[in-house]
Amino acid sequence: MQRPSNTCLFSLLPGAIASLLLGGCATDLAPVRTFAEQTQKMSVHFEPMLAGGVHSCMDKAMRKRLILAERFDAQASEQAARADCAAIAQASASVASLNDVLLRYAHTLAALAGDKLPVYKEELGELGDALSGLAQPDGGAPLLDAGKLDKVMKLSEHLSRLATQRLQKSALRELLDEQEAIDIVSNALKEYGQRSYRAGLQDELRDLDLLRGAVDKSAPREPLAANYIRTRLHLEGRQLKEREKIVAAYVAAVDALQASVAALRSNLDHLQAPELERQLAQFSRHVDTLQKQAVFYGPARW
Repeated sequence: MQRPSNTCLFSLLPGAIASLLLGGCATDLAPVRTFAEQTQKMSVHFEPMLAGGVHSCMDKAMRKRLILAERFDAQASEQAARADCAAIAQASASVASLNDVLLRYAHTLAALAGDKLPVYKEELGELGDALSGLAQPDGGAPLLDAGKLDKVMKLSEHLSRLATQRLQKSALRELLDEQEAIDIVSNALKEYGQRSYRAGLQDELRDLDLLRGAVDKSAPREPLAANYIRTRLHLEGRQLKEREKIVAAYVAAVDALQASVAALRSNLDHLQAPELERQLAQFSRHVDTLQKQAVFYGPARW
């Protein structure tokens, strides 16, 4: 049997070595991909909270008009409710931009730990305008002060720059060094969930008690309608309590995300470290809990 020539063997070596190096790199970076995947899931399950905040405001306004008004005009009531909730809708759109920064961070990490980098074309000026005008849910000071906004904008610029390069480990280190900016972004999202979305749910729960009293007064005249509304209020109340648990699950996931960024940053050269594995496993469990609880974003069912 003819043996391959030395020239042939030498020509094959670079490709073989490259394959081994790339294969080893893909395996070594598996914890980074795990973190990125869980962060993407967490961000996706935050998105319904934004729409849910607007829906919660609308439902509250419509429900009050429906039960308490002597003459109910559905179309006029909906228009009035939409006007009442316009500020919440505008704030939710701005917070969505902030959540998108976190989602892009996860996508870029996943791509750096894989084979491809995403390509983003973003109007950074529009992002800055949206976030700079974002106020606290109670209408007070801006959610992001000038210093925090500057760090978020630098992170966004960083993502856009890295998205055109293939820097692998050094790029991962640069992104993980953005830990403070990620803490700022995720803390702002967490605060929105607690102070806006959950606060709206708690307002609705208090209103349900008032509405039950109104239904009880009308029950002698319309027992069937009263029983129907009582049932709906019971189901909606139960759903609202489950939605409060979504916020708790999201807060726990954010805390685990921040701890995971710190752990990855400390162990980037030792990605098989047991403490990193435990931290990522904990993060995955919290995201799984959030994912299961997120089914209650939907309407109450009979």
